[in-house]
Amino acid sequence: MWVIDIRHWLGENLLDAGLPQLRLKVKKLGEIITYATAIEAGISVDFQPVCWRRPKRKACKGKLDIDLNSDTDQIHWRCPECGDEGVVTGWKGLIWDMSDTSKEPLQ
Repeated sequence: MWVIDIRHWLGENLLDAGLPQLRLKVKKLGEIITYATAIEAGISVDFQPVCWRRPKRKACKGKLDIDLNSDTDQIHWRCPECGDEGVVTGWKGLIWDMSDTSKEPLQ
């Protein structure tokens, strides 16, 4: 299980990956954050993030089950196809956050 504070993977500007090898992972985490926070905010979304894992060198086609726990501010994802799962934190106030953060300054 992945346990990720996304801010640890971002550059100083908090807009993109801090290292080139994290670019794809940050992009996928951004999709998960956008999806979870949009659903929580009642915003209609027309996509569901897909798994990025490659079990046995073949792309997993699973659509991620994503839940946002508003008590802990953790976003949990799980792929029903390959079983990959994780939790992402540190997303509040970032560009992918679709919730109403106007009252909460970016730290």
